[in-house]
Amino acid sequence: MSYPLVLLISRSASRSQIYREALDTLGISCLAISELKEAVVLASGTPLSGILLDMPVLIKATPSEKLASEDILKALPSAYLNIAPATDTIKLLTANGMQGVARTVSEFAELCKGFTPRMVRPKDRYPLHLQALLTATPGQGSPEQTVTLNVSSQGCFLFSSNPDYQLNQQVEIQFIDLADKDPVRATICWLRRWGSGEHQIPGIGVSFDTLSETQRSEIIRLLEPLQPH
Repeated sequence: MSYPLVLLISRSASRSQIYREALDTLGISCLAISELKEAVVLASGTPLSGILLDMPVLIKATPSEKLASEDILKALPSAYLNIAPATDTIKLLTANGMQGVARTVSEFAELCKGFTPRMVRPKDRYPLHLQALLTATPGQGSPEQTVTLNVSSQGCFLFSSNPDYQLNQQVEIQFIDLADKDPVRATICWLRRWGSGEHQIPGIGVSFDTLSETQRSEIIRLLEPLQPH
């Protein structure tokens, strides 16, 4: 009988051992690595049922490493782990609720067992700040002044603390910093709510629906200096 495979990221061998033993008793196999940047490579070529991230790794991760791992944390059951120093008790905090919410390691194991293993190929998103006007209902209402935190030629993440946005909602974006300022229609793919406890900026992740070739070409040109060579 094969167990669900979960990616475990922890720089401490002793902490990894505590996590491994707990997961093994719950019927979960672990693929342990020590660097967050390794997760992007492994997840794109290995079918996984979940990902666990030790808090000390997250604290020391660079902004680019955190950005690169966002797609994995959204696509798989994911959680942050920590260990209480006095008791060695494992504490768990769900990293993203899109694949289900867990409050304990046992609940997380059940999420992984019910999840079909999958590979995750991260999108080529890079930190690019474009001023934008965001309208919740295309063609109606007053726009919200905002800025992109990261961008690809397929979509972007926009700062917003508006609690009314919903998944699959269509919005309209006018990019003030682009030469072609025609409004772009986009669909909300994921949300990060204000006060969610993730210690990250709130906003909406969108995929572009009507980006023109002129706008796409300009975005690609702006992204080129940010890409690794």
